[in-house]
Amino acid sequence: MIKINLLPVKAAQRRASGLRQMLIAGVACLLAFTACIAVHIVATQQLASQKRDITDLKNAIARLKTEVGDYDLIKAQREDLIRQKNAIKKLQAQRSGPTYLMRELSDILTKGKGPTFNKEQYEELLRRDPNAGFNPNWEPKRCWLVSYSEKDKTVTIKGAAKSDEDVAEFLKRLKLSAFFSDVYWQQTQPQTDSKLNNVSYVTFDVAARVNY
Repeated sequence: MIKINLLPVKAAQRRASGLRQMLIAGVACLLAFTACIAVHIVATQQLASQKRDITDLKNAIARLKTEVGDYDLIKAQREDLIRQKNAIKKLQAQRSGPTYLMRELSDILTKGKGPTFNKEQYEELLRRDPNAGFNPNWEPKRCWLVSYSEKDKTVTIKGAAKSDEDVAEFLKRLKLSAFFSDVYWQQTQPQTDSKLNNVSYVTFDVAARVNY
């Protein structure tokens, strides 16, 4: 009886089977790796798309805020201009001479207020000369009026102030007022009050034309 040794064949079959299993495992790993890369790419693209959408949304919100802000500013300027025109019309309608001029002088010398003026002309004046505007933070108590006289629409105002700078601020406001023109600073005199611990101040005379 002939005996055939099959051990080498079985060993070869086992090696081939092992190789197939390794190949299958390698292909599976490759497919899994490819799938992971694909998922990562898709996720990255989705994230990038979401970031673009967020950026576009933020830009749209910023544009909208700018447009709304400009609208609010224009609306506020228009309402302010209307109030100024109405105030001027009201004062012109009263035309009570010194009475309404006294009211204007009171506003000029009241903190938080100021002269009545045309806002568009005032802004144009500031564009030409930034130093032409009045100081809204000025303390009007640093300047006071002593007398006011009027003849043929020419007024003479006598007053006093803590310093020449305070007189200059009062004159600047007077010149900006719609109800005064041809404002002329005549003189300033230094003074000392011995009754008040030698407090120093200045007196001034101003001439101007009134518009009514």
